[in-house]
Order: sequence, then structure tokens, then C-alpha cells
Amino acid sequence: MEEKSNLFIETLKALQKAGALNELILIGSWCFYFYRIYFKNSPEIPAVRTLDIDFLIPNPPKIKKEINIPKILENLDFKPMQSYPSGYTKYTNPELELEFLTPELGRGRGDKPYKITKLHVSAQGLRYLNLLQSYIIKVKSGNLKVILPEPAAFVLHKFIIFERREKEEKMIRDLNAANNIGEFLLKNKKQKNKLKEIFESLPKKWKRRIEKNTKENLPSLYDFLIE
Repeated sequence: MEEKSNLFIETLKALQKAGALNELILIGSWCFYFYRIYFKNSPEIPAVRTLDIDFLIPNPPKIKKEINIPKILENLDFKPMQSYPSGYTKYTNPELELEFLTPELGRGRGDKPYKITKLHVSAQGLRYLNLLQSYIIKVKSGNLKVILPEPAAFVLHKFIIFERREKEEKMIRDLNAANNIGEFLLKNKKQKNKLKEIFESLPKKWKRRIEKNTKENLPSLYDFLIE
């Protein structure tokens, strides 16, 4: 696991040096690495680290300069892997896999990837990711400055999407993450207010899904959100 952590940090450093971290939002389980820092190394934040690094590219993208991300990743021994027939590309290393996602808006594109020409990458479009791009924080660790979803947005998003996971292992992991962080945030007055604020801003359909899933899996959060 230490090797994965080292490669993760080296990847962030290389992307930051090229200016790419300003254009990307780190999502997925590696957020916990920085949430622990954000919350003063609280032991209640689980140290979950997986094989996957997920970056969200906001939609619409507002990228200021051209950056060749595949070249940066090649220098770190990541190899491009293209899926057919969609043409979507992710990057693999013996230690980690890295992929780019973007919010699927409107009617969407089906299986077709979003071409992010200034970054030389393609991003897979997924529903509900606009929740994560709408509420963000910046966390500093040493010389790194990383953009993440607000922890409250991270939790609510997990309660929307975890049951949509195709693999049971990932579904359980997402649910555990939502429960652990959700319980932690409920103990913090500022974060409780943020949970309620974000929840109230969501479409009714999204709120109903969150209510159903929190009632079944984290009743304390359900009670708070509907009070």
C-alpha cells in the first residue's frame, strides 16, 4: 500500500507542475487521504486507498492552457488502455489505474466519451457528478494544492449512487465510505449545516433517493435531513 501511496503523490506532483491540478477535481476513495488532512488528521476518517485514481473534469470545462496529460502519465509508467467501441481511455500502472470522468448533462452521449482536447484526454460521462463539481474545497499538503468535493457533497453523492454500482465489492465500499464520513460530519456543527444546505439544493428525485438510502443505512443522517 505504501508503494501505491508514493505513486499517487508523485502523480499529483507531476500534474501540479504542469498546471493540470488546477483543472481537475480528485474524487473517489483517494479523497480520504486529503480529508484526513483537512480534518486535522482525525483518526475517525478511514485511511481508504484503492487501485483507482479518479479525476473529475468539470462540465463545461474551463481550461486555460493546453497540457499533455498522457505524456505526463507516460513518464510515470502509466499505459493508455482504450475500451472498444466507446473509445474511452484510462491509464494503468502495475500499482494504480487512473481515469477521467465528467458530469453527464442533458440528454447525454450514451457510451461516447467527452473529448477534452486541451488536456489530450477523454472523459467518461456519468450522471450525478455535477453535485461534486458544484461544491468543492482546496486542501494543501506540503507543496500540493488539491481540489476535492466538499465532504458533505461526497457523502450525499455516495448515498445517491452506491446501489447503482455493478460490482458488489464497490457497492459495499461506497456504502461504508458514506456511513463512516456521514457519522463523522454529523458530529461537526459546520459540516452538519453543510449537509443540510447541499441536500436542500438538490432536485426532488435526488433527495428521495438519499432519503431512502439513509433511512435504510444511516438513520441518524436521515433523521437530521428530514427534520
